[in-house]
Order: sequence, then C-alpha cells, then structure tokens
Amino acid sequence: MLFENSQDSFDMNIAPDITRVGIKMSGGTDSTIVAYMVAKYCKQQRPDITIYPITGISEQKAYQAIFAKQVVQKIEQLLDYKFGPHSTAMCRSDENYVADQDTLVADTYKKYDLQMHFAGITANPTAEEAPELVDPTEFDSAWYNDRQKQETKLAYVWGPSTRPLINVDKKGVREHYVNQGVLEELFPLTRSCETHTTDFSEHCGDCWFCKERFWGFGRYV
Repeated sequence: MLFENSQDSFDMNIAPDITRVGIKMSGGTDSTIVAYMVAKYCKQQRPDITIYPITGISEQKAYQAIFAKQVVQKIEQLLDYKFGPHSTAMCRSDENYVADQDTLVADTYKKYDLQMHFAGITANPTAEEAPELVDPTEFDSAWYNDRQKQETKLAYVWGPSTRPLINVDKKGVREHYVNQGVLEELFPLTRSCETHTTDFSEHCGDCWFCKERFWGFGRYV
C-alpha cells in the first residue's frame, strides 16, 4: 500500500510470514499517523496481522499514555479495526531514558513474540527552512544534524524497526494527515509539548517541540 507524500512516499508491504507487529506510540503527531497507516494497511490488506502499541512513559511526560491510548481508540473507531494489547511502562527522564525505552520494546517482543515494529521518527527541517527552531545558545547541534533527511532508503529499516517517516519533516507529516483525510479527526488528539505540567488542555508554545509542531501544522490543536 503506497502512502504518497511530496517529500518521500512509503510503500508499506509487510512480509507474508509476519503476523505480530509492534508500534511505538508517544501520543505525538508522528507516531500517531504511522499507527494509522499501519492499521489501515492491516485492515485492508493484512487482516492476519495484530498490531501491539508500545508506550514508554517518561517521568516528565505523563501525557504519553493518556494521549497514545486515546489515539489508539480513535483509530479503531475510524477504521473499524482492533489493536492488540497496549504495553506501557515508566521510563526514567535522565540519561537512562533510551535504555528504559529499549527495555520496554524488548519485553514486549518477548511477551507477544513480535517479529518487527514501527517507529515514528521523523527528519528535522534544515536551519534554513526553520531558523526559528535553531537557538545556538541552547542547541544540541549533533542531535539536530543526526536527524536530517537521509539519502538512502536503507534508513527505513534499523534492525527490526521500520521508520516510514525518517525522511519526512513536520510539514510532510501534516501532508500525510491531509492525504489520509484524518487531520481534524486525529491531530487534535495528539500532544507534542514537553514542558512539565499536569494540565494537558493546551500546548505551552515555547518548547522546541511546540515550535516544531506549529512550524509544521500552523497550529497547536
């Protein structure tokens, strides 16, 4: 199934022997549209596949499980499709965050005998395209440059992980929402803000991820 995009289209075609697939979901815009794309593909072409959502909950991002679960529920309604059990776990917010995420994924692989999983990793826009996202006083240039668009399609696959949006920035993510006709149905249910809060009724508008969201979508909700 081809998911077309002016930046980098993705042809989803899961091998016939794969029937148990994970999807990392943060409750954000990127993983949400990937989850929709995978569910749509399975609904229409591979009903033998079960999708298992995986959500690591950062101590500073308590919204992740809340928004990921409501997104899953909405996708199920839109596609008349049922996901498998949702795996969640708390992840430390320090240098152990990535390791805790990896442990959760590995545990989910073992529990449900997964064969592969999808991730919603995207590309960062260049500094020329979005200078407002680059603050040299507090900027991790190594991380930003590492997330630039890749020249090879091999970037789609990293071990058992497939990353359909690896060459797509936030404007391209919005394009996928529009092309799939789910911009108004799904986008308002996602959250990008990483400012610590217990009030999830609005985005702060100041953190980097809010600014990237506004750059790509022209709105916060």
